Amino acid sequence: MDPQPEPVSYICGDCGMENTLKPGDVIQCRECGYRILYKKRTRRSKLQLSLMSCFMYNFSDELLFALFSYYIEQ
Repeated sequence: MDPQPEPVSYICGDCGMENTLKPGDVIQCRECGYRILYKKRTRRSKLQLSLMSCFMYNFSDELLFALFSYYIEQ
């Protein structure tokens, strides 16, 4: 038996309300009815993007450590 997928958080493109949707739900803001929703980013994705850019540009270990520490504190 397959486990149920986790609901995903989206932000309404009009009113900014956070909406949680499961697979099969109508893609529409529950507050205003607007049909354009943006996927909410997680802290993990921001950290991954920062670290990937550091490796691409060969930043020093000290800068990598500073960036990692900054994201952990937030």
